Amino acid sequence: MIRILSLLLAVLIVSCVKDPQDIPSGFSGDPVFGMTAIFEGGSVKIEAGKEDWTSLPLNLQKDSLQVYTSIFSMNGCLDQCSPSWTFSFYQAVPVANDPVVAFSNTIQTGSKDFVLSDLEVDSFDISLTTHPGLFMSGYSYWEDLNGPTTTFFHAFGSVVGYQENIDVCFQSLAYTGCQYTQCIHFDPTTLVPCLISIEPKLENPNYVSLSVRPQGTPPFQIEWFNESTSSTIVIPVQDSTAEIYASLNVTDALGNRSHLSQTIRVQDLAVDACYFPITLLSTPIENSSPAVVANRAEISYRDEEGVLWSSSFGVQPGDSKMLIDQISAYGLSPDNLQTYLVDLSITAQLFNEITGESRLFQSQRLSIPLTHP
Repeated sequence: MIRILSLLLAVLIVSCVKDPQDIPSGFSGDPVFGMTAIFEGGSVKIEAGKEDWTSLPLNLQKDSLQVYTSIFSMNGCLDQCSPSWTFSFYQAVPVANDPVVAFSNTIQTGSKDFVLSDLEVDSFDISLTTHPGLFMSGYSYWEDLNGPTTTFFHAFGSVVGYQENIDVCFQSLAYTGCQYTQCIHFDPTTLVPCLISIEPKLENPNYVSLSVRPQGTPPFQIEWFNESTSSTIVIPVQDSTAEIYASLNVTDALGNRSHLSQTIRVQDLAVDACYFPITLLSTPIENSSPAVVANRAEISYRDEEGVLWSSSFGVQPGDSKMLIDQISAYGLSPDNLQTYLVDLSITAQLFNEITGESRLFQSQRLSIPLTHP
């Protein structure tokens, strides 16, 4: 009797195992595929086949690489679907000739890096210019504080990458006696530099006011040579002819800063500011190399209003992670391709395409189908 029960139990267990070749045509509605997650504090629960949710694997081509993709959407929608959740995995390089090997080189258990944002992969072409006459009527030059470069031309140029900054000083001593120095610290990813000038005004024969005129992202932190933090200071003058050597530091809200030192001359109730304007232009250089995205993953969510959120629209914090927990062969998809059940764990920020706002996505259960050609 015990032997008969054991045999019956064995038959029952075997019958519960899904034969890879017996996946029905309703594959997209198989409830084994689904997601339970938290998105900005709210609960997300998706099961393929319930409440019109479907799950389908796709094979796409982007940047000359195969992109193994899985999408949760309504009623089998595959393009511009609202709402939808898309999980994309860019092929590892070098790409193997055998599609099975290429897939297994990309989809492996363990951690997976996210596709980097444009800010992290683009470079910036920086150009600083001032009046060319300064280089013909005195001694003027640009000095790169991050390297040995010194330029004796009216323009200074450099190309910098992500997490690299510009630290450049322009110095000029004109034959007329004007001295001028402005040092600029600029993070190109903030887009707007901090540049400053001093506007002098003779208030009366005994006093000159100096006002800083900053350009950049307010609010500004100001520090004059006399330790004042106001935007305007007043300097006494003793004679009708006087020379003031003023300096100050200004830092904007994004951490960009400028240091300015210059002479201000007073003679016969006239003020000469010795001001030499500087222009800074920053131009992004797109990096479109396939190596930038190879063997990386991306999460995208299109909400009910059609707004796209993605893990690659911003810089992921240090605690973001993606982990492939398990990979199992799971029969054939509706288009007759070998399909794999992939279980994932994800913690990431998704960024709004329009506003840049970020929201936390954290999976509790995530099972998706993936295929290869």
